[in-house]
Amino acid sequence: MAGYRLTVCLPGAAGDRLEEAVAEAMEPFRIDGPRPYSDDLWIWDHWRITGGADGCGHRIRPGHEKDPRIVHDQPFRDGSREPSRPGWCAGGPRGLLVVGDARKRAVRLAGMVWDGWQDLLGEHPPGRPWEEYEPARLPGADAGAYTKRCRAAHAVYLAQTPAAAFRKWAAGLSLDPADEEFRHALLDIADPRRWLGGRSREEFVAREASRATGPSNVLTLDGWWWEEGSRPVHGACDDPATCPHTPPSAPGPLGTTAHLAALPDDTLLVSVRCHV
Repeated sequence: MAGYRLTVCLPGAAGDRLEEAVAEAMEPFRIDGPRPYSDDLWIWDHWRITGGADGCGHRIRPGHEKDPRIVHDQPFRDGSREPSRPGWCAGGPRGLLVVGDARKRAVRLAGMVWDGWQDLLGEHPPGRPWEEYEPARLPGADAGAYTKRCRAAHAVYLAQTPAAAFRKWAAGLSLDPADEEFRHALLDIADPRRWLGGRSREEFVAREASRATGPSNVLTLDGWWWEEGSRPVHGACDDPATCPHTPPSAPGPLGTTAHLAALPDDTLLVSVRCHV
C-alpha cells in the first residue's frame, strides 16, 4: 500500500460541490466497493484533495492566484489547514492552470539528448560493447578481486568514444534555468551506448521525459482511471476484459498531460493523493 497522485477531471459545473463530485468520480474504484469488481478496479481506500502545500499539484497561471475558483488543499481531520506554496494549488479550471509545462520541457531536453548522441555516433567510432570488456568470473575466484577487475574494465569501457565525448558534451550543455531540474535525470548518463542504444527517438523521449517528471495519472471526465504507462480501466464496467467502451488514446511522449491540456478551459482539474 502506498501514496498515489491522481488528477481528477470534473465538469466545470461541479465547482459548487467539489468534494462531493470528487467522491462520486472516485467511488467506482474504491477497495471493497458495493459491486463485485474485478481486482483491477479495486484501487484506493482513502483520499484527500492536496497538492498546493507540497508543490505536487498544479501551477497557477500568473495573474490568477486570487481567483476564487482556484482549489487549495482540503483541511486535515482536525480542521487545520496547510497553505499552498506561492504559485501552486490543488486544482481549478484548466484554463487557469499551467498544464504539462514540466513535461514539455523534459520532452524537449530528452530530444536534444537523443539527437546529440546520434550526432556523436556520426563523428566517432561506435565503440565496443561492455561484454567484450567484462572479465571472466572463474569458479572459486575471490569476489573482492573480481569486483576490482570489473571496475577497472568498466573504466576502460567508458573511456571509449563516443561515450566520453557524449559526457563532455552533456556536461558543457547550457540550459535555461527552468530546465536545470532535469540535468541529473536526462544528462548525467555515464553509459550512453547502453542507455540510448536500441531505442527510437520517440521511445527514448517518452520514457525519459516520464521518468524525469514522474507519471501523470488521470481520472477522465468519462470515468477512465488512466495510470500513465498502463491500460486505462473504466469505472462504468465491472470487468476490464469485457468492457465495450473505447479507452483514451495513447498520448505520445507528452504522456497523459497532453490529454489534460486538450480539455476545455472550464474543466476542473483536482489533484488528489490517495492510498492504494
